[in-house]
Amino acid sequence: MTTQPAASKPSWRLLAFALLILVFEAIIFSAQLDPGLTPFLVVLIPPVAAVVVLAVSGGKDEMRSLFGRLGRWRVDARWYVAAIGIPLVEKLGVDLVGLAVGATTPSRLTEALTASALVVPLVVLIPALLEELGWRGFGVQTAVDSGHSPAWAVVVIGLMFVLAHVPFYLPGQLYDGLPIWPMPIWLLAGSVLLTWIYLRTGSVLLAGLMHAAFNGTVPLTWGLDPAWVWQARAGVLSVIAVVVVLMTGRHWWLSPFRGQAVNEHDRRLRASHHSIAQALEGR
Repeated sequence: MTTQPAASKPSWRLLAFALLILVFEAIIFSAQLDPGLTPFLVVLIPPVAAVVVLAVSGGKDEMRSLFGRLGRWRVDARWYVAAIGIPLVEKLGVDLVGLAVGATTPSRLTEALTASALVVPLVVLIPALLEELGWRGFGVQTAVDSGHSPAWAVVVIGLMFVLAHVPFYLPGQLYDGLPIWPMPIWLLAGSVLLTWIYLRTGSVLLAGLMHAAFNGTVPLTWGLDPAWVWQARAGVLSVIAVVVVLMTGRHWWLSPFRGQAVNEHDRRLRASHHSIAQALEGR
């Protein structure tokens, strides 16, 4: 019996993933639900779409690997520092630019940090983990499994990421009244960083932690005009993304990704399951 090469499935899987996201979003936004509820429902779309695609295509082992990467926490401590530190540097960079151009003052920044700011990081953690299970855990992993480079994955999944956020500009939604042009810039820059930390660690948990930190550190900019922050984030995050790309190296970004960090862990996990099964059979 022959087995289908792993690279023969991902192309249509990514297309199905993208189409499902568009369909689910069309249903949610056309229902005209409470704008406060809509973002929490949209968060569920990427993981649900990923699970549906894997279930339909018979990817039971891949489903286990997907959720296994969500629980992968044994990585070098420097990656935890990067996951939290990079979003923190981004927001502090926005604040410093705001201070430099006179868009705010130190007192405005500190006075804006009310007690509610402490709740934000807790609220955004679970949604960020769910999103990354779909975007990076399934989307980026599927792209590199088909032999594509990390740069290819950034562009393709990043564009899906951008399109999924466009409906939030509809009247009454989360981005209503904010300038449109910065959104694709900082989302693509964020996609670079999230793809980088995911592929370097093989951990959806670390990607989700970084995603949560990007959202959870927003209160640090509450002392600035939201529309101004929207534009400043595009510039600051782009600079950080360029620095990370240069430090990582052109070869890593443009070469087909073999996924050693991700696939080696999955091989060990499967081997462990096999050993346990053999031990149970031997009883």
